[in-house]
Amino acid sequence: MKKLFWHQVVLFGVLTLLTLRRYLTGAVGFNMLLLWWWLGGIVGFLFVFADRLVYAFMSHPEEALSLKLKELFGKGKIVNGLALALTEREKQDKLVMRSVLFVIVWAILTILTLTSIANTFSRGFMLGLGTHLVFDLGWDYFYAPKDINLWFWQIRNVTHVEKNVFVWGVFGLYFIAIWFL
Repeated sequence: MKKLFWHQVVLFGVLTLLTLRRYLTGAVGFNMLLLWWWLGGIVGFLFVFADRLVYAFMSHPEEALSLKLKELFGKGKIVNGLALALTEREKQDKLVMRSVLFVIVWAILTILTLTSIANTFSRGFMLGLGTHLVFDLGWDYFYAPKDINLWFWQIRNVTHVEKNVFVWGVFGLYFIAIWFL
């Protein structure tokens, strides 16, 4: 559960720092647009957790964890099922949103959002989604190096150099993007 705690710290830390920066530079006031931006960030961040449920109920319904989740949800123990999905995450190794291809899609959508969309909820959503992806990628890179390979399950085995280029490239893109989201 340590990682789950840090998810929350990172999300609210990023949102707070960006809000403070924008407020101090006069780019935003405390109004409904700011609340929509925060709501979009929270929803985008939580959206990545839904990947575990898609894995359990649609992609791999025959696995033991998936069967246990179906049983808990069937009995109405939704909170217990969600807790199980989060604590047993190492058993779900082919998550669509935790892959190189999805990060590339996120990067393209972020660029389109930055250049074409003024809606604050949408910008917050892309920020929250990216914050979660970058947090998970960074966690795996620094604290669970064996799990970094799981990000490449949709393509091929990659070299250590390619992994480093990908991870640091994503970090760079994220920090550029959050300046404008």
